[in-house]
Amino acid sequence: MSDYTNIAHPYAKASFDFALGENKLQEWHSMLSILVTVAEEETIAKQISSAEGVHTQQSEELVNLIIHVCQGLVDDHVINLIKVLAENGRLAVIRDLFNLFSDLKDEHERVIPVTVTSSELLTQDQVTSLTAALEKKLERQVEMEQVIDNSLVGGIVIKAGETVIDGSLNTSINRLAHQLHAR
Repeated sequence: MSDYTNIAHPYAKASFDFALGENKLQEWHSMLSILVTVAEEETIAKQISSAEGVHTQQSEELVNLIIHVCQGLVDDHVINLIKVLAENGRLAVIRDLFNLFSDLKDEHERVIPVTVTSSELLTQDQVTSLTAALEKKLERQVEMEQVIDNSLVGGIVIKAGETVIDGSLNTSINRLAHQLHAR
């Protein structure tokens, strides 16, 4: 969790509530994603960092630059959000605002992102079976991402929100070694 999470929360919540009220959650998610990409571009990111916490002529020029780059890709409401963030010296929270917005959207849509780490790519049958089992257990729609970790000897590690299920062979071997040392 970033230092900016608490600062970003009210902006994310207000953005989410507005998008939900307008029935434009996906559109806002896409526009905020674009805003993050622009804000994290090296030149702009440096300017955001140097303008953090203050509203100056330099920050107004920065806002105009961000709006110019985003023009046609975001609507007037997101442009207003950019202006409000800048007026309050909060442009540095854009990434956290997006992450919190995404969390609120996922919670609303009852979707949970799940990361499955294994030593090799799972087959389509394994993905289908694992997804069905996780959706039943978690009572949510699962969006699965596969990560390959060659350091795992076998098995898988599943991360869903704050829950981690470690079924890796490495962990089983370590657990067995610990039990043998304890005796």
